Amino acid sequence: MATHFDLIAIGGGSGGLSVVQRAASYGAQAALVEYDRLGGTCVNRGCVPKKVMWYGASVAQTIADAPGYGFEVEQKHFNWSALVNKREQYIHNINNWYNGYLGDAGVTAINGHARFINAKTIEVNG
Repeated sequence: MATHFDLIAIGGGSGGLSVVQRAASYGAQAALVEYDRLGGTCVNRGCVPKKVMWYGASVAQTIADAPGYGFEVEQKHFNWSALVNKREQYIHNINNWYNGYLGDAGVTAINGHARFINAKTIEVNG
């Protein structure tokens, strides 16, 4: 199936997401091709997961430091799975938000691998 777009972004990270949204806001027929979850490396494997894990470690450190400030706190158990599940749910919520963001902007989201087959043609999942 051949489809024409004025602009196609390959990759659903911050750059691809912002360029297709801006193009669509000016009336362009825009599409974004992503083979994985929207948000790119930062949201899915970098900044965001790291910060959720760091925050969990920070809470543990605060509990450990609490007696020095007069609090009687006993840390009985740490549930690693709960922290990992919280991280994954947080990322999932961002991915879903991006899906809605593209739809609201009138951008066509295409799941798959893209490659150029000539100067003006991109093939997805060949």
